[in-house]
Amino acid sequence: MTTRIHFHEKLDDLKMDVLVMGGLVEEAIGKAIHSFVKNDRSLAKEVIAADEIINEKELSIENQCIILLATEQPVASDLRLIVSTLKTIRDLERIGDYAAHLAKAIVTFEAGSLTFYDDISVITDVCVSMLKDTLKAFSEGKVELAEEVKERDEIVDGLYLQLFKELLSNMKNDPDHIRQVSALLLIAKYLERLADHITNICEEIVFMCTGKRKDWAR
Repeated sequence: MTTRIHFHEKLDDLKMDVLVMGGLVEEAIGKAIHSFVKNDRSLAKEVIAADEIINEKELSIENQCIILLATEQPVASDLRLIVSTLKTIRDLERIGDYAAHLAKAIVTFEAGSLTFYDDISVITDVCVSMLKDTLKAFSEGKVELAEEVKERDEIVDGLYLQLFKELLSNMKNDPDHIRQVSALLLIAKYLERLADHITNICEEIVFMCTGKRKDWAR
């Protein structure tokens, strides 16, 4: 009985580490976009440097999962938690990469007279809310919340498509802004892909809690 309690304490520690990693990723996204809005290249460089910390956290959690699989022989829901954690941290690492990519694009971005900051900020706000609620769903095992977050990906897709069309129109009508618009297109695409990885985590939460895979074709 004591051994089983100790095992579940390890699982609780594992979940907590995932939430810590998620918090680091969330912070990276916020800082990256803040640096964009404020044209703060120094802050963007902080995001780029912090990506290594996120990568190290992923490796640490992965090692914990491997040790638990090798030494505890988990079954049923405990096994699903560990397997889902391995997939979740992979997506969190990729989200962290996109935050770093955003920061790198921002470092070279020339603001000029373009006025698409609000559009980028709106997409970012949806993405950050998705990540916050996804981490909550992971922590508390809330399937309905994970499913609701997944639906928000369609909002991000719609906002991205709208901004994409506006940026292409701007590029066509004002060739002098091609370099700036290209950077904005890249930033918007990073956000759209970031949201896709959040929905991947939502899928893992549903599997972790129910043992069933949902067909969420994108």
